Amino acid sequence: MNRTAPGHGGVVLVVDDVARNVQLLGATLTREGYEVLIATSGEMALERLQARLPDLVLLDLMMPGIDGMEVCRRIKKDPGMLHLPVIFLTAANESEIAAKALTEGAVDFISKPFNTAELLARVRTHVDLKRTRDELQRIIVQKNELMSVVAHDLKNPISSVRFSAFMLRDEGLKAPDPRAELVDTILECCDGLLKFIQDRLERSAADAKLGQLQLEPVDLGDVIKQVIRINVAPAHAKQQRLTCVSDLDGLPAVQADFHALGQVLGNLISNAIKFSLPGTSVTISVTADENSPDRLRVTVLDQGPGLTVDDCKDLFKPYRRLSARPTGGESSTGLGLSIAHDMIKAMGGTIDCKSDPGKGAAFWITLPLA
Repeated sequence: MNRTAPGHGGVVLVVDDVARNVQLLGATLTREGYEVLIATSGEMALERLQARLPDLVLLDLMMPGIDGMEVCRRIKKDPGMLHLPVIFLTAANESEIAAKALTEGAVDFISKPFNTAELLARVRTHVDLKRTRDELQRIIVQKNELMSVVAHDLKNPISSVRFSAFMLRDEGLKAPDPRAELVDTILECCDGLLKFIQDRLERSAADAKLGQLQLEPVDLGDVIKQVIRINVAPAHAKQQRLTCVSDLDGLPAVQADFHALGQVLGNLISNAIKFSLPGTSVTISVTADENSPDRLRVTVLDQGPGLTVDDCKDLFKPYRRLSARPTGGESSTGLGLSIAHDMIKAMGGTIDCKSDPGKGAAFWITLPLA
């Protein structure tokens, strides 16, 4: 898929099965400096989108064959077009249907016959927003690349300093020699810097992965089984019971990225194991989402110390440290929940938590059915 080069106005794909509407919209937009691509059916629109990505789609709602609603659904299921703005063109008596279309990912709708000034204002607004988002994404990618380079360049000399400090300690530099305290300080500073660098590298890697998600039908049962297999040993090491109370065979497929979903669920289960006491249980369940029947909900429930009110504030922000500490001395970067949140959001899902101090915590995600 070729991304359009920036032009004066932008590139707009007009999709309508009525030739007169296509001509009128095309002429209006061309006069304003837009490059106009034309499709006279839903099928043709999808072909055009695979050949070239515009800045905006003006999409007729009612068309024979693949209608506008289905075209919009397919656009939003494609990770490469997830943020492509879609404005529906509707008849005056289709306003209720158009309102439903907004839940499918459209950003706006315009009633026909349209007011030219209103049409151009909305097109300009959403094209500008899309281009601003694209530029922001480009800057984020550059920032992450720079951060990775800087982090790698810093890691080697810090590791060398740390190694030298260890050598001094091994050669017998110990208290009450005052230099021994300096060596300990050097080691603590090096460990802190190395952890800081590792956190930044993990965040950069996660941000890069967000732009490469491959959304497709995924067998949720297979993902959960794989994650359980990986986490059985850490749970057993703490005499914990890791169980799934739902039948994982025959679950409907969800729209997700297999590896990213595994990473998210693995993080939630790993956290439950880390923060729970030995001899307790970590339970996984799969249910229909009570708020949306076209979604599945996966819940990870632990019997740990739970979360305080302060813990729950900004829980999914990067580097958020919880008051609770891993019960077996395990490491924790403070990044896992932030990365999980961003990945689930990029897959069109949600993530949330409920907890009472001293009564454990329940983390859950919801994902759309494929």
